[in-house]
Amino acid sequence: MIKVFAIGDVVGRAGRHAIEQSIDSIRKEHSPDILILNGENSAGGFGITKKIFHQYIDDFGFDCVTTGNHWHDKKEIIPFVEETDQLLIPANMVNVSDETAGLKILTSKTGVKFAIINLIGKAFMHDGNRNPFQAASRLVAKIPDSVKVRIVDMHAEATSEKAGMAYFLREKVSLVYGTHSHVPTADERILPAGVGFVTDIGLTGSYDSIIGMESKAALKRMLTDKKVRLEPAKDNPWLCAIVAEIDENTGRCQKIERIRLELNNIDV
Repeated sequence: MIKVFAIGDVVGRAGRHAIEQSIDSIRKEHSPDILILNGENSAGGFGITKKIFHQYIDDFGFDCVTTGNHWHDKKEIIPFVEETDQLLIPANMVNVSDETAGLKILTSKTGVKFAIINLIGKAFMHDGNRNPFQAASRLVAKIPDSVKVRIVDMHAEATSEKAGMAYFLREKVSLVYGTHSHVPTADERILPAGVGFVTDIGLTGSYDSIIGMESKAALKRMLTDKKVRLEPAKDNPWLCAIVAEIDENTGRCQKIERIRLELNNIDV
């Protein structure tokens, strides 16, 4: 049985510290074969830098990093995407010309071969994003039959799109999980045909916040309708994740569990 440990949107320094403080215990308790996180909010809440990416891969031992609508916010990352196979960007996003940038076939540090797909929604997102279901169909067709472990990060606002993707791919992939909403949902389950699914993993970062951001600035934006600069909050950090067990011979998910670690002692 293959264990996949996936962490939701890592927001700012609090999120990075949550991983740093918990990664050893995660390995000890869960012994994951594949480690994944969504890193699009890692750098100040908006985007990811090369330095942070290498911290995840080289220091913490993650196998790959997925992203979302903020993937390009730090301009240094745009050319860097072509330099590594371990950073994915949303295949169907308006500013992604080559949708294969959202599909990688990798071998984990424990020797497990797996496919990972990164998609983005259309509903309540950028109007120019291409149809994620059509993109998913094309990308899945590119995965060799020999690669049984297949994982999808569906970065979307609408819960219906996330669930729709899981049902659409239920006979073709092992695991579909949602990111972007920054709120963990309590609906982890195994759908017919053996695909594991949860609507949203939730953010890893401060929960004394409004979806990871300092509440004062976020509220001012809501109350005044003015463009107010948002900064990641720091207090009450949680690590939110899922761990899924997948049959390496069939690619079917056998178990999925939500993980929530409250890390109140982190000094950020």
